[in-house]
Amino acid sequence: MALALLEDWCRIMSLDAQKSLLVMGIPVDCDEAEIQEVLQETLKPLGRYRLLGKIFRRKDNASAVLLELMEDVDSSVIPTEIQGKGGIWKVIFKTPNQDAEFLERLYLFLEKEGQTVSGMFQALGHEGVPTVAAPCISPELLAQLVGQAMVHACQPLLSRRYRKPRVFSGSAVPAPEEEPFEIWLEQVTEIVKEWPVPEAEKKRWLMESLCGPALDLMRVLQADNPSISVGECLEAFKQVLGSLESRRTSQVKFLKTYQEEGEKVSAYVLRLEALLLRAVEKHAIPRNIADQVRLEQVMAGASLSEILWCRLRELRDQGPPPSFLELMKVIREEEEEEATFENENQEEPDEWASHGHGY
Repeated sequence: MALALLEDWCRIMSLDAQKSLLVMGIPVDCDEAEIQEVLQETLKPLGRYRLLGKIFRRKDNASAVLLELMEDVDSSVIPTEIQGKGGIWKVIFKTPNQDAEFLERLYLFLEKEGQTVSGMFQALGHEGVPTVAAPCISPELLAQLVGQAMVHACQPLLSRRYRKPRVFSGSAVPAPEEEPFEIWLEQVTEIVKEWPVPEAEKKRWLMESLCGPALDLMRVLQADNPSISVGECLEAFKQVLGSLESRRTSQVKFLKTYQEEGEKVSAYVLRLEALLLRAVEKHAIPRNIADQVRLEQVMAGASLSEILWCRLRELRDQGPPPSFLELMKVIREEEEEEATFENENQEEPDEWASHGHGY
């Protein structure tokens, strides 16, 4: 969900989600100057803001940016859509009473059905909320628990059939109605991973979406190994039909990405992470060394203070490399320390000046 992405991104950046905006649906070829031009014109009523980072969302085949609002804003004046390059950009934000509104609707639904909040948690198989405690929990915490319970609930209600994916041939020149290989592969991989049916049913379903060279490859794989799993088939599709050039391109793009002038180290790492994930997905960078590669690229591609450089070198030399979140935590801590130090230095001249007027 878009709101979940906003909340997770704000949590990583130590931001207040209610003072932040997520703008989605931005074309990949739209650079930061073009984005700023559209936002400055559309978001004038919101006052000052900062653009903190940009990520690529494979699911949408588009970019998203995170904005921090520098002034208090009435949520009613925030637009839900922006007319930008390539069409409509969606604006995602969290209203102050959004959790309370959700729970109010939930309570009305449960009352209509003759159920209780505790009964709902039991039905979802979630034991984390005692029956007597549910009415006493804050709206924010309860809303979070409801979301967690629904995510981890058993899924017996999943339909026996998924919508058939668009056709895929694997031809050098795809037909207009075909999905590009990367998009087709992502859709199919996600479905077969979560679909609770036997492997044979998954293979029959997969065959329905294939034609041409892709169907021939599937038949060869099954003839060679009748018990081959769908996961193994998809791995073979990656090896045979995947673009080696795009794999190399994703690796080079990651290794040639450096911190931009005026960009915070944390924002650079966030931007770098999207490129690393893409390179790992394309097998351009082995997953088991992703943490090490990330740390080395940050140390090579970012303009680091002496203190932060020493901390990262210590992490590199003394143990397993940090994960993305662990690395981001260290960087954010150091950025906050630097910001505090700069603010104190800016205040001191004013204090001396005020003392000087007393003589």
